[in-house]
Amino acid sequence: MKGKGLSGRQVLRAPPEGNDLSEEKVMQSRLDALLDRYAVGPGIGLLVMGLAYLVFWLMPFTIETYLEENRWAHNWAFSIIILTVGAAWYQKSAVSRSIAVVQAFMLPVTASGSFNTLYCSLATVAIAAVWGVVVAVERLRKKPFLQDAMEKRSWNWANMHAMIICWLLIAHMAFVFFVTRVPQEAGLLGGAPRLGFLTNLPPEAHDFATWFFNITILVWAVLAIAEQFRMGYNLQDRPWPRWSFWWVFVCMVAGFAGMGLNQLLS
Repeated sequence: MKGKGLSGRQVLRAPPEGNDLSEEKVMQSRLDALLDRYAVGPGIGLLVMGLAYLVFWLMPFTIETYLEENRWAHNWAFSIIILTVGAAWYQKSAVSRSIAVVQAFMLPVTASGSFNTLYCSLATVAIAAVWGVVVAVERLRKKPFLQDAMEKRSWNWANMHAMIICWLLIAHMAFVFFVTRVPQEAGLLGGAPRLGFLTNLPPEAHDFATWFFNITILVWAVLAIAEQFRMGYNLQDRPWPRWSFWWVFVCMVAGFAGMGLNQLLS
């Protein structure tokens, strides 16, 4: 996708004859160029986090957790949503990114506890499949849908703002937790174990992993949106800032640290 760093031609460009750079410096330069092209920006970070999140919740011990308490199914939906939005970063297409927005909208819907989260997870799988088919067709025809029908400025605007909306919706995972679930959880538990949103979501107001992850994901959203506004449409293919990419690992470490703290204090 354009706008994600240096072009392939720039990555593979050899130093001019007579250049006194050592072989190590040349290799380091090429490595930096590859990082600029593939490993920076919100996209690859979300791909890593979504994949790790999904793999974790497909492990035998987490499947066992779900079988014991079926309200944990929301984690499958969250991971698939994050994975899809990360992949959408690499397909600059108004249609595919609009599908990613629909996918991201499933995050606050799932986080609200208004619906059975297993059904929400299945819905995200279906949306991800539709997104994959659209992207495959666009790449086979070597032209995104609607590109000829839209003005270039409108095309760039739609692609950029679709991703911003996705990141805002990912941040709603934390907004819903802090604004709705935490203040209401104690009152609902006082009435019945499965009252209100607790019908479809487990109580997590005292779960350190949930707190740590939601705090750090809010910071990630701020970083990603700030980087996007700094880069704009990035028609010059400038290297993307790396803050949002590296912060993804802070989110993941924070979540695991919270799980460790839960075990320590249980």
